[in-house]
Amino acid sequence: MPFPLPLDPDFRKEVIQSWIEDIYDRLGGGDVESAKKSWEIANKLYLSLPAGQGDFFIGERLLEARVKLER
Repeated sequence: MPFPLPLDPDFRKEVIQSWIEDIYDRLGGGDVESAKKSWEIANKLYLSLPAGQGDFFIGERLLEARVKLER
């Protein structure tokens, strides 16, 4: 059982940012399948943020990463 993340939205946003960086690192290394898994994790965490705690910048980065994964 994984250790649950703290509920603090700011901490979760930092974790999401780290996963987004991981996506680009994996894409840079040519590992598309692992990058897709990282995107799924980042997206799931983003969607789990409490209502009203979303972040436009993070949402845009997730969208950009998804577009790169589809190409």
